[in-house]
Amino acid sequence: MKLPFKEQMEGTNMKDTTQNKAILIFTGGMINLEWAREWLANQQFDYVIAADKGLLYADELNCKVDYILGDYDSVDKDLLEKYRSMNVELTTFPCEKDYTDTHLAIETAIERGASQITILGATGSRMDHTMSNIQNMKIALDLGVPCYIVNEYNKIYLANKNRVINKSEQFGKYISLIPFSQSVTGLTLSGFHYPLKKFRMDQGLSVGISNEIVREKGIIEFDNGVLIIFETKD
Repeated sequence: MKLPFKEQMEGTNMKDTTQNKAILIFTGGMINLEWAREWLANQQFDYVIAADKGLLYADELNCKVDYILGDYDSVDKDLLEKYRSMNVELTTFPCEKDYTDTHLAIETAIERGASQITILGATGSRMDHTMSNIQNMKIALDLGVPCYIVNEYNKIYLANKNRVINKSEQFGKYISLIPFSQSVTGLTLSGFHYPLKKFRMDQGLSVGISNEIVREKGIIEFDNGVLIIFETKD
């Protein structure tokens, strides 16, 4: 029988550490290394987790890794031994497990006291993994921990309450809203090119795609539900 996360982690030296950590996760999708190198130069993180193939990306970007996890089916043995020799904390999971490496990394980040989680490598050619990774952010959302998936074109996150996006700080030109829950009710958009007033957005509707902020702030208000918010560049 495959074990649930809490049981899988028994005996892996999980620690209760200081809270309020900005945690970066490298996982095994696709990362544009040229973009990531430039983007990371302007970011600051307190703790870095590499999930399986994410270790390759972290290594190529010369990013200090604090914790490694996965079944390592996509990691070169020599690379793994390099980090073992550096005494980086490492947990091995069986290939046959209930959760993906990204899911386990998010759980680990929360265990390690994350106040914010950013994930690189969560998108790519495997759309099943991309969709699963977006859904996995709900784990953090339910605990009040902001969680973001970022690549060279997109910043993706979930929202279960009102949100304000400053135009000067947005990741890209376009803002797209897709209901994560069956419905998002009372949706009101202010400061957008396409405003809405107390709109019910159901799954299957494309009305929230490719909006733009036209004032200093884009204000997203709603009564109930969960939104997927995309800040996109292209």
